Amino acid sequence: MISSIKDLYDLENNPKINDLSLILLAEFYKEYLNRYCFQYRITDQTGEDKKEYTIDLRFDLENFCHLLGIEKTVKHVKNDVEILQYKGKMGWDNIENSKITLASLRKSTTKGNFNKNKDKYVFFYKLPKLAEAPKAVLFNKEKVLGNPTNIDCEFLFYDQYHNATIHLGIVYDEELSYYVPKTFFVERITASKDGLRFVGNQQVITVRKIDKTAL
Repeated sequence: MISSIKDLYDLENNPKINDLSLILLAEFYKEYLNRYCFQYRITDQTGEDKKEYTIDLRFDLENFCHLLGIEKTVKHVKNDVEILQYKGKMGWDNIENSKITLASLRKSTTKGNFNKNKDKYVFFYKLPKLAEAPKAVLFNKEKVLGNPTNIDCEFLFYDQYHNATIHLGIVYDEELSYYVPKTFFVERITASKDGLRFVGNQQVITVRKIDKTAL
């Protein structure tokens, strides 16, 4: 079992799912992502004129469960009232007080549904490093190669680690007046897949982190 968030951050190889816990991932998220505002300079050359602008990205506590797909994991076995316990700030609180754990998720859903989500837990420790120096595209779900996707966002940050491409989709929140993470997912690289299904046919933009401010 990985005992500290620093040990998790410093890992050179992917952890095993049994070495992780939801409370460890929550503490990791709070320390390395939630407590900062990340500011990026976007360079967009999609048109005739180069556009440059600055965006702020924050990882609120309410985004944590959604990024890990916790609500999606249990959606087939929980009713509309019960599923509120697995999303947003309520989901975060239930993880912090250990009402929701990896063990309880395994018990409350099918094995197949839980296993579909495993890569999110295993690669989550790479998210702060991705936030520091992302590659990025302007995302258009109609341009995704192969089958249609429900994934939708404005910008898709990505990079490749350990034979996989990890992706972080972000959108602008009009009410909050800053960008928030909307989706986090992993595509494994195999002999038949290059890991570029979601980014290979998209408009590339340049994203440079210019500031990281403690909140």
